[in-house]
Amino acid sequence: MSKITILGAGITGMGIASQLPKSASITILGEFLPGDAMDQRYVSQWAGAIWLGVHDSTPREQEMQLNSFSELWRIAERHPESGIRQIEMTEIMDNGDPDKVWYQGKVPGFRFMAPEELPKGAKFGMKFQTVIITPPTFLPWFRQRLEAQGVKFQRTYVKSLRDLKGLGGDVLINATGFGAMKLLDVEEKRITPVRQQNIRLRKEGYNRCYIRRGPDGYYSTAFARGDGTIYMGGIKTVGKVDFASYEDQRKKIMQRQHENQPDVFPSPNPLDYDFITDHVGVFPIIEHQFGGVRVEKEVLHGQKVVHAYGQEAGGYTFSFGLGKQVASDVQEYLTEIPKPADTPIPIYITDKDVQTLLY
Repeated sequence: MSKITILGAGITGMGIASQLPKSASITILGEFLPGDAMDQRYVSQWAGAIWLGVHDSTPREQEMQLNSFSELWRIAERHPESGIRQIEMTEIMDNGDPDKVWYQGKVPGFRFMAPEELPKGAKFGMKFQTVIITPPTFLPWFRQRLEAQGVKFQRTYVKSLRDLKGLGGDVLINATGFGAMKLLDVEEKRITPVRQQNIRLRKEGYNRCYIRRGPDGYYSTAFARGDGTIYMGGIKTVGKVDFASYEDQRKKIMQRQHENQPDVFPSPNPLDYDFITDHVGVFPIIEHQFGGVRVEKEVLHGQKVVHAYGQEAGGYTFSFGLGKQVASDVQEYLTEIPKPADTPIPIYITDKDVQTLLY
């Protein structure tokens, strides 16, 4: 039985575990684990958590995203208790090229919106069927499913992959996200932190998944989650790690949704709604000019390692598809032909060898 260790217990690490051979002994290690109280350092808890194709994606990244969509869609159909549900997405673009929307015709119900459907200032828009996830519900549910299949979870804090020497088994998978910057024997320099302030509120009858994007970082969302809350965003700040929330950003978020969907958000004041809380997350990405998502094999300190992190605009969008790619790399490791021993195996035993063995 092969032994595989995954460092990182977020959606990436668990997505990988779900795609590995069921016969393997799998252990997921993490400083934070599914079921923990909300903590902004546990990134997977704070994501917007929808499937939305990343426009500027390589063919390899597109394949990962579509493979993930298929699995998320199946879970939504078969397990409504998981916190994943199907919903129609409205995606409005104030800039960009519709010909470069690579997922057109690849996700259910995709269509470009007619000009009369578009809000003022929009260049084009799309509608399609997608999924939305409620992370505080889904992450513990997913953990229980994996544990039922024999996957073990263990709380661990390490400063380097070397710390796991002897625990990594046949293959060690580095799915640490931000942790890849801090691991002393990785020290990933390409990760950029992206701070995003959002808000959560309730609005009776709202059942939409809406996003509008434009130049100069304009970004406005309102996602109806399965727990009855609305995840509304967002103000993005690239290169900043700051978990504080700011009143001016909260007001700007609500103002934008009032302008975009005035039929359901008639007031620009957050306090005119059932406001729950500010929702600030910081997410680790590797921008495309620096290589994009990293899925790569490396032998480190004699340990076979697969690195898996850096996905831009969506750990959940990549999750299971990235896991499938990692599983392929793991399989290559597990089926490698061993290298010859440093000391040749003797063809026959000489009299001198016999004397050595006896005395």
